Amino acid sequence: MRKVYVETYGCWLAKADAEILRQRLGLELASNVEESDVVLIYTCAVREDGEVRQLARIRDLAKSGLEMIVAGCLARLRPYTIKSLAPGAALIYPQQVEGGPEREMKILPEFSGGVVYTVPLQVGCLGNCTFCATKYTRGGAGYVKSADPEEVVRKVKKAVAMGAREIYLTGQDVITYGFEMRWKRGWNLPDLLERILKEVDGEYRIRIGMSEPWVFEKFADQILDVVKRDRRVYRYFHLPVQSGSDKVLRAMGRKYTVDEYRELVRKIRRVLGETTFIATDIIVGFPGEEEEDFWATVKLAEELQFDKIHVARFSPRPFTEAAVMPKQVPDVEKKRRSKVLSEISLKIAHVRNGLRVGTKDEVLIDEIDHGLVVGRASDYRQVVVKRGAHRELLGKFTNVRIVAAGPIYLYAEVIE
Repeated sequence: MRKVYVETYGCWLAKADAEILRQRLGLELASNVEESDVVLIYTCAVREDGEVRQLARIRDLAKSGLEMIVAGCLARLRPYTIKSLAPGAALIYPQQVEGGPEREMKILPEFSGGVVYTVPLQVGCLGNCTFCATKYTRGGAGYVKSADPEEVVRKVKKAVAMGAREIYLTGQDVITYGFEMRWKRGWNLPDLLERILKEVDGEYRIRIGMSEPWVFEKFADQILDVVKRDRRVYRYFHLPVQSGSDKVLRAMGRKYTVDEYRELVRKIRRVLGETTFIATDIIVGFPGEEEEDFWATVKLAEELQFDKIHVARFSPRPFTEAAVMPKQVPDVEKKRRSKVLSEISLKIAHVRNGLRVGTKDEVLIDEIDHGLVVGRASDYRQVVVKRGAHRELLGKFTNVRIVAAGPIYLYAEVIE
């Protein structure tokens, strides 16, 4: 069988798409370029610096002379540039992953081993953010396409039976799952969670992917009820806030206020406990963001005590409104603000992780990383359990006591 070497950039949806594409093409996975017949690069178009790195990589891999496929969002956004760097490469846009002109969400990846099974639930978004190029490459501004719940449950059940222990429910905006059916019975995320938990037996954990806050709020009570009742769902939520300034949120085209976002986070922690993990995304240096707007964002981060902040400097993207807005922030100022917020976010994360010291938990071992045996706690925090290459522990649930904390990892001892 012909082999393919795959490099994927960007989100978990991109990873799932790359696997669908590999399986559809009937290619065996190669561990490196040297042993492959085909090179598949699945790209991301979110940030300019990422684009530069990916284009350089495409140029270098094109020199190998191997058959080459460049897929994903950057292929859709920069087709001419990519073809100029790799003239022989085949381009596959995100809409074409299933083999047709449109993404129907009728093909989900088969579980191919390991601990994690990633399930792409939907594509599209109900937002229309002024900084976002993904709405052009994948669909957005009201477009949503969702996978059939019957097929999702079937694939998850099969994956768990084959050894999957972490189920990642992913998409552009997971909470909009089923919107095109107007969230009728069975076609929304809380209903889907209920079905998976009821119909799929076994020990596993579900991680809910990124959700837009203003849509998540509509389903918050239902989702929190499910998570509170079943320990198989991580107490983890990825809810991008992007800014702590209402002025900047309006310029971004976000559909909530700072107060509305604040109340959502408070509700989650009231229901599930103060140590519930809240991850967020923040863009610094958005056009028109003044010093007071930036410090409003810092103040919100310190108030809400985010467990993880993905800090990004504003990156002007093609075809977006924000790219041509007045009052562009100089790069040097964006870099300064990014450094300040990143340092603060690590301090907050350290404090937040420290709240878990002395507690007990059941950790799912999902990674052996540079000699560290690493798992996920019930709130999805990373926990270092052992040192050494204990491969036999992968996919196992282990009872531990948290004994120390850093900004990234918790450290635990096994309870015999």
